[in-house]
Amino acid sequence: MLLVSNKVFHYRVSNYNYFARRFRELDWEFCVRSNELERSNPYPLEFDFREVPFSFGAYKREIEALNPDVVILFLHLKDTMIWPLLHWLKLRGIPTVYWNKGVNLEVRNPGLRNLPFYYVHSLCDAIVLYSQHEVKDIRPGNRHKVFVANNTINLSAFPTITASKDELKREFGIPFEKVVLFVGRMRPVKKVDHLIAVFNDIDDPDCGCVIVGDPMGFDLPAMIRKKNVMHLGEVHDPEGIRISKIFKLSDLFVIPGDVGLGMNQAFYWGLPVVTEAGLQPPEIHYLKEGRSGFVVLENDIAALKEKMLLLLRDDALRARFSAAAREDILQEASIEKMFSGFRECVAALTTPGSPLCAARFR
Repeated sequence: MLLVSNKVFHYRVSNYNYFARRFRELDWEFCVRSNELERSNPYPLEFDFREVPFSFGAYKREIEALNPDVVILFLHLKDTMIWPLLHWLKLRGIPTVYWNKGVNLEVRNPGLRNLPFYYVHSLCDAIVLYSQHEVKDIRPGNRHKVFVANNTINLSAFPTITASKDELKREFGIPFEKVVLFVGRMRPVKKVDHLIAVFNDIDDPDCGCVIVGDPMGFDLPAMIRKKNVMHLGEVHDPEGIRISKIFKLSDLFVIPGDVGLGMNQAFYWGLPVVTEAGLQPPEIHYLKEGRSGFVVLENDIAALKEKMLLLLRDDALRARFSAAAREDILQEASIEKMFSGFRECVAALTTPGSPLCAARFR
């Protein structure tokens, strides 16, 4: 099978390595073609990969050479190559899967903007969604094509960190007794400015914030008015040890906006999560209100501060949330569970006489 993808980020490489090993056990070869592999990717590639600049002609030739039994499209609709490629795959009779969130979840009241997604759903032979909660965004006539691969990162690949929190804080020069962590590329939807605004209003020297990631144009030094916020920049290393240490030394994970897969990693390390309601991605459904974290009203910075301080100051409550967060993420977002969604989809498309996705969601 062939996965056609836009930029392959490092965390996806670990996932695809797992997919390749598991599919090989089933006598399938998992191949990936993309316009770009993240340059800082620390993982060796265990799957057939080539970087191919986006153009319909180039991918048409690649598919003709590979002759895959199934093609999975992991592309944005703004990747214009998807349009001729999808129609050509349809004409060739190659089973085609669309893997995504279903529709654009970062747009309010999209209206007509969802029509291109509905068209793609109709053309494809199957749809793989990030979670079951997005089935509602698929028109009823296409729901029989739906499979769910709970979106996650390869938690099983994380290293074991034996050092204590205090030892790790000394290693990174972090002086705070309680640490709130933000990890991610600081796209506007992440709302890092809300988190900094909270800490600009906190006078407790024992509570600090550690921010990790690409600021993506945000002038963080100009936004930060106190010494209780540290920006460590981007953190990558071959075994994921440094970022795992940073998660372990922290007490709470806060991304006010789009939580993304950072929340999966936080839950794995037992960090409760506080965020805001609004345009959240599918991963938000891993958070159980009042069990593993809190979701406050959108743009309510005072409530964000209140819930953060509640969990930072109440050690017993934070410990209960921590245990629940780790238990839930291991049960709901294992890499094997994600893989099983793809395995079921491929089997339904290639097993003679198999009905395409039984009416589970009708």
